[in-house]
Amino acid sequence: MSKYPNPVRGYVPCPVCTSISTVHQTGEGRLMALGEPPKNARNIGIKYFRCPECGNSAISKSIDDYIDKHYSTEKPSVTPLEGEVLEPLALTDDNALAPVTSVEPDIIDEPSDDKVSSAEVTELLTEDKPPVDKPFFTLKRVITALGVLIVLLWAMRKLMPQPQEEETSNAATE
Repeated sequence: MSKYPNPVRGYVPCPVCTSISTVHQTGEGRLMALGEPPKNARNIGIKYFRCPECGNSAISKSIDDYIDKHYSTEKPSVTPLEGEVLEPLALTDDNALAPVTSVEPDIIDEPSDDKVSSAEVTELLTEDKPPVDKPFFTLKRVITALGVLIVLLWAMRKLMPQPQEEETSNAATE
């Protein structure tokens, strides 16, 4: 539930359970309490209804249109929606349930313009061929391996200690 409940704007019959629901408008509660609109301004002013049986409705333009059509400011003047009373079908021999049998699709000689309901197979069936095994040593793998090997040898050479040349002075020995 929101921190600032929206005031009741009117009444409308719930389309699901046909009970009387209260109509509210999004953003009014915060606007009246704080004097500022809600942070999400996308749904400001859209009406929704709160049914005592079903709960809150979704906030959408279609619900807003439904409320505009069935809206009333007074509770007693709202009449719940009533559906037509349908009589059950009488079971006769003509419309009795028949056992389901397998039905083969009809083959159409001419192709249909309708892409969805066309029953003809448009793709040719191909034989499953085993995948071709590629050799393990491809040119790309060999070049990559040589490149990595050269980089490793260069790094090892740089990290190895360099032999230091000892300078022998002829003056010390003389």
